[in-house]
Amino acid sequence: MTRRGLRFGLLGTPVLYGGEPSPGEPSSDGAGPNDAVPPHAPCTRGGAPVRPVTSPKLRTLLAALLLDAGRVVSVEVLKDALWGGEPPVSALPSLHNHVARLRRLLDEPGRLLTVPTGYVLRVDDGELDVRVFDAHVSAARAARAEGDWERVRGECRAALGLWRGSPLGGLAPEVGGYALVRRLEEARLLLHEWRYDAELALGDDGLADLVPELSALAAEHPLREAYHRQLMLALHRTGRQAEALVVHRDLRARLADELGVEPGKPVREAHVEVLRGSGTRDGASRWVRPAQLPPAPAHFVGRADVREGIARVLSGTAGAGVAVVSGTAGVGKSALALRVAHALEERFSGGQLHLNLRATKPGSAPLTVEEALASLLRDLGVPSGDVPGHPDAASALLRSLLAPTRTLLVLDDAASAAQVRPLLPAGPGCGVVVTSRSPLTALDGAARFPLRPLSDEESAALLRAASGRDDITARHPLVALTGRLPLALRVVAARLAARRALTPDALATQLAAADSRLDLLDYDDLGVRRSLDAAFGALTASDRRTDQDAALVLRHIGALGLPFCDAPSLARLTGVDAARAEAALERLADVALLEETAYGRFEPYDLVRDYARERAAEPCGHSPAGCHFASA
Repeated sequence: MTRRGLRFGLLGTPVLYGGEPSPGEPSSDGAGPNDAVPPHAPCTRGGAPVRPVTSPKLRTLLAALLLDAGRVVSVEVLKDALWGGEPPVSALPSLHNHVARLRRLLDEPGRLLTVPTGYVLRVDDGELDVRVFDAHVSAARAARAEGDWERVRGECRAALGLWRGSPLGGLAPEVGGYALVRRLEEARLLLHEWRYDAELALGDDGLADLVPELSALAAEHPLREAYHRQLMLALHRTGRQAEALVVHRDLRARLADELGVEPGKPVREAHVEVLRGSGTRDGASRWVRPAQLPPAPAHFVGRADVREGIARVLSGTAGAGVAVVSGTAGVGKSALALRVAHALEERFSGGQLHLNLRATKPGSAPLTVEEALASLLRDLGVPSGDVPGHPDAASALLRSLLAPTRTLLVLDDAASAAQVRPLLPAGPGCGVVVTSRSPLTALDGAARFPLRPLSDEESAALLRAASGRDDITARHPLVALTGRLPLALRVVAARLAARRALTPDALATQLAAADSRLDLLDYDDLGVRRSLDAAFGALTASDRRTDQDAALVLRHIGALGLPFCDAPSLARLTGVDAARAEAALERLADVALLEETAYGRFEPYDLVRDYARERAAEPCGHSPAGCHFASA
């Protein structure tokens, strides 16, 4: 193709290329020739001087003619472009005047021709930037098909270098060209993709310089997966693996929230490369550290012996490598697990995985084994489509991925040993902390750490730290009224922190006088009743007879006001079957609603007793006291 050099520009505000601006160009409709000279020196584009066309009418006329370069543009079309469909009476002579001014500006006889129905602007090969741009796009496409990445990069750079802004910038919609602008903008985005693919394929020393450019493009086009994929790879291949992983997670969350889809195969493959360390410039294999732990609790007191014991288990000096933290609702299991996990971050160079198994999450069912395995595998870089469908195969893949690493897993709110067992790693360097209402005694090899309410001194210390009230002592009534449960203590502290005029004594009086302390032990997203509701709801919703019996026994305990009970006594008082009463009591102890203080003797926790009274007062289809269990 013969190119005379750029002459006309539409990839931005319409301009002319070459030479100095003509002194005859008017700056506005009625301006004289002396107003036409721009006050600034002309810039250049690709070595060709840019001559701005400062008159809005002349820019519009030039653009309308260039949109149909080499073809006749009728007088009526030009009048519509210049005056928006409402031309003045003097439109025709005014159009002739603008054409004459444009001819002077072009300063080339035979360039702008008059024909019977309108005008023709002659444009030769290589003179219009849009056509030169299209030629570079075609050349880049061909080079890409051939795998010639050096040529792809050169053609993309040349094409992108022609842009000065939005095509046809500053023109009224009446000029037209909307479809052309959309096509050009899409082609520009595609050229950026091809160019960065070429840069990544060539792997030159300038990869780090691509990160700011790709970051800007990814932010500007948050759903365009290609830019996020390229940003991930650029970060990864310059040693910034953790940042690359964040890019992927943000993209996946955005696609799920806005479109309900997972990232496409190219993004998934890039994610796997980042996680597994392949594709690095030195060929070394690296493991990207997941860092999924929620923040550690801001205020934490006590449990020193338990924390040390868990640390020994996870360090491998005490055998297992799996620690189960159990206890009643609100006793601080999750807070303790996070406290320990954050303290041991440096010990686990493979990072930390955190998964809520949702055993007691209100309004949702516990995660199935399949759901839990899929979540962990996806977080370790396995594409969703590659997660094995059978749980045994998925569990084996999880163990394979974790085996060579030192990774800490925090499995929060587990329902049963069966839910946890397939998630356990086999590698000697990994550690697992499980929290559950149940001690999960069927989980072989695990070390168990049952939690009880805090001591009086620890409770007072937590109240002081979280509320900012330094005058609360271990003997203050608030300590006993909260049952020494960390969750209840945090609620009370939040109320005191929110209302500086509310004194600890006044709040204690309110709690003591309330029909149910649980009404006042609820604040913002913290609530003891909500936590107990989850445990009780799981029992009532269960299909197992023992779970339904356990829910009914809790109502009996509340109705009878029993400070403690055993199976024979409960059977005599209610007329229920003694064997089923014993199984129900054991089940309540298993989910930490009762505590077995001696063999066969069960006591409700302080706030559980209040909760049981509330449940006993509700209609259940049975007499609150003296009713028999539902038949099997």
